[in-house]
Amino acid sequence: MPADHTRPTRQRILTEAMRLFGEQGYAATTIAQIEKAAGLSPGSGSLYRHFRSKYALLTEGVQQQIASGQQLLSLLDDQTALAHLPPRERLAVLARAGLDRLEQERDLNRLLLRDLDRFPDLAAKMRDEDIQRMYHAATQWLAAQADPKGPKRDWPALAAVLAGAVSIYWLLCDVFGQHPAGIDQDRYVAALVELAAGLLDADQPHATSASKEQP
Repeated sequence: MPADHTRPTRQRILTEAMRLFGEQGYAATTIAQIEKAAGLSPGSGSLYRHFRSKYALLTEGVQQQIASGQQLLSLLDDQTALAHLPPRERLAVLARAGLDRLEQERDLNRLLLRDLDRFPDLAAKMRDEDIQRMYHAATQWLAAQADPKGPKRDWPALAAVLAGAVSIYWLLCDVFGQHPAGIDQDRYVAALVELAAGLLDADQPHATSASKEQP
């Protein structure tokens, strides 16, 4: 893959390093490979003009990818952002935004599974600054969709189940090129929305009223 020379050198190095770390692992990726991918002379050591070590490069790459994935968090944090849509469409938008974010952070996700157990400080950064924030925002969003007078539910656990369903779909598609069951994204999102909406619909007053009207 040729380097994009329209971007600053430092950013090219970060982008190509994270791609290589994700594709072949941190330990297997050499400084010379990163330099070549970034359009620098491989083996020249020119990378060190921008980063003092491969670990420093990894650290900044992880931080940058965490910072870049804010679209989903913005949707979850702003309860009015999707208020104009019917509830099921809101769920579909969020599910697709979650899949888009996972794809945007593809290299970071691969790193998390393959290498970040070797770097507990970076794994903790992902957990605290990214994953836990997302779970907390999803919990608050789900709870806000339900009838406050409805049954009490374990919203943190339900948010973790729904987020996990989105994550495992992306992961299987990334590993195999498509979902092993042959389910495309539209069908998967529709099924996930059906499950989640059924839960939320049960909390709505109209659902209770309708059940009382049955003979």
